Amino acid sequence: MTQTSSILLTSGGGSTTGTITGPRNKIDIYVGPDPQGNVAQPSWSSWNSSTGNNAQHTWTKPTNINADVPIRVYVWGPGGNSGCNSQSYGGGGGGYSYKEIAVSSVGSTETITVGMPGAATSSSRGSASSFGSHCSANGGNDGANPNNPSGNPNSTGENSNPQQAQYSGYGQGGIGVGGDINRRGGQGGYSHSCNPGSGSGGGGGGAPAPQTSLGHGDGGQGGSGYSSYQSGSGGSIYFPGAVCTDNWSGGPGGAGTAGWGSADRWGDEQRRSGGHGGAGIFGAGGRGGTIRGYTSNDNARPNHMPGENGKGGAIWDPNGIILGGGGGGGGTQTTWSSARSHCAAGNGGPGAGGGATASYQSNNNGEGCAGFGGVLGGGGGANQYNIPGSGGAGGGSGSTGWDGEINMRSGIGIGGSGMVVVTYAVT
Repeated sequence: MTQTSSILLTSGGGSTTGTITGPRNKIDIYVGPDPQGNVAQPSWSSWNSSTGNNAQHTWTKPTNINADVPIRVYVWGPGGNSGCNSQSYGGGGGGYSYKEIAVSSVGSTETITVGMPGAATSSSRGSASSFGSHCSANGGNDGANPNNPSGNPNSTGENSNPQQAQYSGYGQGGIGVGGDINRRGGQGGYSHSCNPGSGSGGGGGGAPAPQTSLGHGDGGQGGSGYSSYQSGSGGSIYFPGAVCTDNWSGGPGGAGTAGWGSADRWGDEQRRSGGHGGAGIFGAGGRGGTIRGYTSNDNARPNHMPGENGKGGAIWDPNGIILGGGGGGGGTQTTWSSARSHCAAGNGGPGAGGGATASYQSNNNGEGCAGFGGVLGGGGGANQYNIPGSGGAGGGSGSTGWDGEINMRSGIGIGGSGMVVVTYAVT
């Protein structure tokens, strides 16, 4: 847990300065398990267990809290893991709930639960995040889970669930419950098949933006691999992930907080490029990775540049949160003759999605890495024999086109933990 009056974060090439005017002067941020847990060797199965290494925290109301200024609570559920059910789906983004609570309505202590993704699951959903009994947010579905989240759709004010019919409901985003504003996480991306010869992978869904007023939408959907060998990039808090242009291109760039990522147009064994990441509010998207080379006597002599991480930063202020990262650049890899070359994708900046990665056609050179999502961003997808990117806090994991489930050979995509933020004023 972090407690401060304001946090200003930047990453390479971006610039983020300033504060947001308002009456609050304290911000507490809770992400992941309790750092005071005493488990010597924690594992996925130990989250929420009686061992002490769990995702529950206690918020204590300060004695000098300003009773005239309502407390603001932002709650995100965890992202979903990747999953495969003949198709390989990215995990859904966690739901979001925002609420202003009168100081008199808050207890002297409140239990904060930070939801965690499923323990080595691919067809389930992680635990919900909550601030006491005031509001909560469900986790995003794992990729192979088509079931609607609890509370759907009434808590969001919708007449029906817009994600239920999309991709048969697999990889749906979670929803917020009990808040003044309740939003839905982005749905994980679809793949046309999960097999070793021509598999494709979807990107993870992004979680909703930390808005404090009506008018904003749900988290961005993960990009999809609509055809053989393709992959989709991670969604951001505002934009969906990108998709491959054709069966020969590298992975597309992740969605940024200010724009879509792009996809490369064409490639072959010796000329491979990934797409650029989408623009961020506070910085540019990451450059797509490239491989260029030639062959001589059956040996490759390539030069390559990996995909860049998204630039830009974030403002975590007691009076508002602004995430401004760019999307991660796409990655690629290739095999020609007896040579192999890999070019990893870039990670997303705050609020942005990770870049996807893709091999050339049916090459099973494998173990190329897609980019991870930034906080609330979805992870990038990957085609067969490659490794998807996990989600940032609240973001869904990308999936891969073969071994598409968590803890299998290459499909190690894990959704991000939930997150709870509490802001208030002290005298």
